[in-house]
Amino acid sequence: MTKAKPRILILGGTGEARRLATLLADDYDIKTSLAGRTTAPKTLPGRMRIGGFGGAGGLAEYLVQEGVQYLVDATHPYAARMGANAALAAARCAVPLLRLERPAWVKQQGDRWVEFENLDTLVAALPGLGKHAFVSLGGAGLEAFSGLTGMQLTVRAIDPPPALTDRSDITLILDQGPFDLAGERELLSERGADVLVSRNAGGAATYAKIAAARELGITVALLDRPERPRGVETAGDPETAARRITECLASLT
Repeated sequence: MTKAKPRILILGGTGEARRLATLLADDYDIKTSLAGRTTAPKTLPGRMRIGGFGGAGGLAEYLVQEGVQYLVDATHPYAARMGANAALAAARCAVPLLRLERPAWVKQQGDRWVEFENLDTLVAALPGLGKHAFVSLGGAGLEAFSGLTGMQLTVRAIDPPPALTDRSDITLILDQGPFDLAGERELLSERGADVLVSRNAGGAATYAKIAAARELGITVALLDRPERPRGVETAGDPETAARRITECLASLT
């Protein structure tokens, strides 16, 4: 009788989650859960599910029902609620949990960063930072800009944000990274942007806009990362995460 592979649930939606699933797919029963914010998610190694769990309680119930032996929170650095739910559910079910999170960007010489703890504060301060903002937040939280007036906005998102359509002072660009430095430099220049709005996403896929803003002398209104639950083991890259998961599951057999 063939022994069943250990079952791992990856809370995904990031490139790191995809890479981790690829690394683990041969040796484990992998399922990646996506929030469903994009209309056409890319296929992943192993199995996939799309949609929420109904909070920490729903996730805990799912872990038990599915016989999950290891939980990986590889959601976006700004998916704070999902991270909190993962920590609560894992503790409730005594399932090992690993947080996979790429390191944040670090300010370099020449960067003109103005950092904000929350999006409402950032939006309120934006008119004082420039006249044309290039907003690149990946689609999350864009409704916060719906009441902003007195300046031009260029908003780049994966899917059309309903709150910002049909506005003459807002230009929508539907696109998905990674983007290169030359393209980002050209886009910021063409749009006449004098302030870039971004999250500190970390990683290489979207860093080109930060480098382009530095070269062009453009101010960056940077939204700080939210706090994450304390005491959760964290890995900064998929390879490290895969090694730790393998070691943990080997110790449990």
